[in-house]
Amino acid sequence: MNRIYIFPYVLILTFIYLYVTKPFTFLEVILALLISTIMVILFHLVTVFIQGKYLVYQHKRGKNISREKIFLKINKYLKTVNKFMRIHIRVHNLENYDPNKTYLITPNHQSNNDVTVLLDVFKQPVAYVAKAAISKLPLVKDWMALTGSVFLNRDNLREQIGVMQEVEQMLNNKESIVLFPEGTRSFKAEMNAFKPGSFKLALKTKVDILPITVNNTYKVRKNFPFKATIVDVYIHESIPYEKYKDLKTTEIAELVQNIVESKIIYD
Repeated sequence: MNRIYIFPYVLILTFIYLYVTKPFTFLEVILALLISTIMVILFHLVTVFIQGKYLVYQHKRGKNISREKIFLKINKYLKTVNKFMRIHIRVHNLENYDPNKTYLITPNHQSNNDVTVLLDVFKQPVAYVAKAAISKLPLVKDWMALTGSVFLNRDNLREQIGVMQEVEQMLNNKESIVLFPEGTRSFKAEMNAFKPGSFKLALKTKVDILPITVNNTYKVRKNFPFKATIVDVYIHESIPYEKYKDLKTTEIAELVQNIVESKIIYD
């Protein structure tokens, strides 16, 4: 499993600190561990930030950057993030996802951790329709842009139309897209109603719809750091265009929501 291992670096820094400051007390050992942990985490965060900036710079200069390599890096980083957040992911029915096909991927949306979980689950390039606020996060925005993801401003209708046209073009270019049909996070197991407009893209591009159920991400904030969160991800059978082509968007939204809801785990 490809991830960043922080603990060995923490031990090395702690050993160096204690060797230089010997003799030392038990309290100094604890303090050294704490300081070393903070330093290692900050070092990796700065490294991720600089790498993102450098790759964006290279892309703007016209250098061809492999999306596969980008995703391998992101997958490695997010495995570490999920492990640090004590998120244990169990993926069910991964065989329903064919990396050689193009999908409109439609998960439920319980929290921001849905994105870190799905970026961990999918090893192949997949773009996201993300809220505009994410584009203002220094550590995140560059990497999201490198995945081909787009940012949606829910308060600006003209921008929304432009973004949806861009997403339509991406689907036509055989790029799978993750779009959260609820439009916002629910912060609970119960789902918000799926927005019918989300499925106009599917009708226009004739791609398969891939419903996904993500469970328990809303619990991460409450559980961390004292309790682990088990996140169950169910990948349902895809819905081919032939099955939904004669339906209204309201009917497609209801169909997909019922499928996603069938695997929601309620406490």
